[in-house]
Amino acid sequence: MATPKCLRPLLAPSKQLKISPSHRICLPRTPGFARMKSSRAMNNRDTRSKNPGQGLEDGSLSLDERLAKMGIDPRDYRAMEKSVRRAEREDERLEPKTKEEMEEQLRIMRQQPDHNMLLHTWKKVGIEPIKLAKERGISIPGEDNTPLDPETQKALDELRAPVNVQAIHLRPFRRTPEYGVPVCDLQLRTYSIRNLLLFADFAVRAAYYMGLCARGPVPLPRITERWTVPRANFVFKKSQENFERVTMRRLIQIQDGHPDVVKAWLAFLQKHQYHGVGMKANIWEYEGLEAATRAGYEIEEGDYSRRREGPMMEKVEEILNRKGFKEAMEGHKSEAELRF
Repeated sequence: MATPKCLRPLLAPSKQLKISPSHRICLPRTPGFARMKSSRAMNNRDTRSKNPGQGLEDGSLSLDERLAKMGIDPRDYRAMEKSVRRAEREDERLEPKTKEEMEEQLRIMRQQPDHNMLLHTWKKVGIEPIKLAKERGISIPGEDNTPLDPETQKALDELRAPVNVQAIHLRPFRRTPEYGVPVCDLQLRTYSIRNLLLFADFAVRAAYYMGLCARGPVPLPRITERWTVPRANFVFKKSQENFERVTMRRLIQIQDGHPDVVKAWLAFLQKHQYHGVGMKANIWEYEGLEAATRAGYEIEEGDYSRRREGPMMEKVEEILNRKGFKEAMEGHKSEAELRF
């Protein structure tokens, strides 16, 4: 197929052309364009004198006026200037002028062994003062290990912290159970491990001082919860955000404990509960075989003889009915104040 005539010049083989460098033509230098001042700039010439910074550089203002414009109190400036001049005069006075003055200052510095400048001076010369002092048996400040007299040492040994204060820095004490029967399982939950460890240690120490046998704290598996929430609706469904919450747990078990003491221990922990730590307790109570013989009896109100805490309630009733207690509570008429 023949090439159209209109495309033949474009598809034809190109001719070799010789490109020669052009000669540099030097033109006369012409001045640049200068912007003429507008009439507005000419009219604003009078307003330049209102510049607040004018007068600070050319020295047309006095010292007080210049300080006032910079927001500096002239009295503070003069006091600072006097202090600087006084320090300069003191430096000029102490600077040695002759060789005799320099030797005199060096002699004064040698008479002050605790001066840091003397230490640096000896080191520059090549002498190690600390090593030389140890060789000659000279005591160095801060390293005096002279033993105290027996009376002072004995008085210092007697000054010790109480045992319960020293126990804070040690592991908590524990009591050995006799039978190993569990009576309470306390589970602590939190999102912060530091709060959990602190409160678990506090609970174990409280159990020891209340006479309970505690085991733990035993780490339990973590509870990890995750949620995926869309950031927007409709066409932005793929733009989602993930949230995670990790719950850390510890288990403390009480063995061979009296139910009343266990309840008092839980009440004490609830009163001094640490922030960010939750508690969940499972309590087991055991009754004797004689509990079956108390079944089927009608118990009147105020009759505690057949209950487990019957002797204790009878003692409380006896204290409330005493004459001295009634005289002490004579001015209190509210039932809430009289409630035991």
